[in-house]
Amino acid sequence: MNAFAWIIALALLALALYLLYRWGTANYDYFEQRRVPYVLPSSTFGRMLTGKLHPVDAAGEGYRVYPDERFSGFFVFRQPGYLIHDPELIKQITIKDFDHFVDHSFNISPELDPFLGRSLFFESGASWKHGRIGLSPAFTGSKMRNMFELLTSYCEGAMRRLAESAEGRIEKEVKDLFQRFGNDIMASISFGMDIDSVRDPNNVFHQKGKRFTATTGIQGLKFFLVTLGGEKLLKWLGIRLTPRDVADFYLDVVSRTIKYREENSFVRPDFIHLLLQARKNILHHDQHDEKLDSAGFSTVEEHLKSTSEDSKQWTDLDIAAAAASFFFGGIETTTTMLCFAIYEISLNPDIQHKLREEIDAVQQELGDGRLTYEAMQRMKYLDMVVTETLRKWPPFGVLTRKCNKQYVMENGDGTKVTIEKGGHVQFSVHAIQRDPQYYPDPMRFDPERFSDENRHLINQDTFLPFGSGPRNCIGSRLALMQAKCLLYYLFRYFTVEISERTDVPLRLDNTALGLSAKNGFWFYLIPREI
Repeated sequence: MNAFAWIIALALLALALYLLYRWGTANYDYFEQRRVPYVLPSSTFGRMLTGKLHPVDAAGEGYRVYPDERFSGFFVFRQPGYLIHDPELIKQITIKDFDHFVDHSFNISPELDPFLGRSLFFESGASWKHGRIGLSPAFTGSKMRNMFELLTSYCEGAMRRLAESAEGRIEKEVKDLFQRFGNDIMASISFGMDIDSVRDPNNVFHQKGKRFTATTGIQGLKFFLVTLGGEKLLKWLGIRLTPRDVADFYLDVVSRTIKYREENSFVRPDFIHLLLQARKNILHHDQHDEKLDSAGFSTVEEHLKSTSEDSKQWTDLDIAAAAASFFFGGIETTTTMLCFAIYEISLNPDIQHKLREEIDAVQQELGDGRLTYEAMQRMKYLDMVVTETLRKWPPFGVLTRKCNKQYVMENGDGTKVTIEKGGHVQFSVHAIQRDPQYYPDPMRFDPERFSDENRHLINQDTFLPFGSGPRNCIGSRLALMQAKCLLYYLFRYFTVEISERTDVPLRLDNTALGLSAKNGFWFYLIPREI
């Protein structure tokens, strides 16, 4: 190629890049025309790509830049959206005007992924509503109590074995440890399978789960494309999100379990049993639910009520998809909660001492027995510690909604904007729950914020770790129950100290979508004399 040809080629490349830039920034005057303050992508995505800004912080940038506004604008590449700052407006959108914002900002259709598209989190519209109403009785207090024996039996046994095998102080990376514990617990609760991921670290449940929930590599890229609205591209390419062998594995496990239980009239208090009840349309709230429904300050309210028109036909594939979504959701949320709780408790010996006193007092009442659901509900300080962890380190740092019919909202200066159908809004839970106007000295870990004497000072609308409105997290009671049970037995059998390998202050992994420590959560576990 001669010099002239090179010049032409470079000129065409420059023109193509220029046109791409103009196309990508063509609507950057979107918010200026509507007199809405906004953050340009160049001020956030550049720092994200270089690892200087965590995605959760990027999502809340407008909240910090425009603290006096009810909402601000943001862009995801070319797509404009609204970041809602005002807790009252968030409540309006998620509860009072829920019919305008039924869906998450991104959903996965069964056409793209026959497995993941049937899970409650990714469903939309009527399909989501029928599934949510059908499953809500599975997460009430009475159903959680029925499962609690499975949970407490595993937690007590796992911690006791770990303490007995320890020869003095041991150093552990607890994210890996609790992911394995979570794998075993959720395999039992979701699929009715007994697994030991500590003794058998390469078991098939753990391996399939790691592939399914990967946030890096090809799997991570596919999820990233979906969050950017790339479902049509994946459909066109014929690419599904869930690896076929992973979906087939869970479907096979569920189908065989169902067949065995129905042929042998076998009953076990787990999600397979509850989903089979849903299939027979006999899964309902019972008379004990109201008494047992409170799981502490963080308990979310169920807003939807069942009608005769809301029944869903549960196939084996639907049951497998639901069980798998509980499986992975339970592991990730609980592990995140536990890691940050242990970090904060280890940095505050007075908090650890007070928590251990409560645990020892409850265990003395129980004698040689295991923790019961009712005893756990009475543990106020444990609830305060978990609640403050969720306040400072919410597992769901950002909530999103898609507008399904035109909506008008007004900013603090009286400016009104119209969100058209298909528009997006999001809420930075992370920013709101660290705002000093709602939580004084927000970076201080202080469980006393949620004591009986102080909790009336908290604006409940500013506490959103499990979301808000009918689309809140259906599994919140399960996550709280798991976290509390594991913390109970961890501090019953161990004293915990920060390892030199854990950063203080903690440095987040800015390449991860969720909250995680850059260099891991390393702690010394010191067996207690019991």
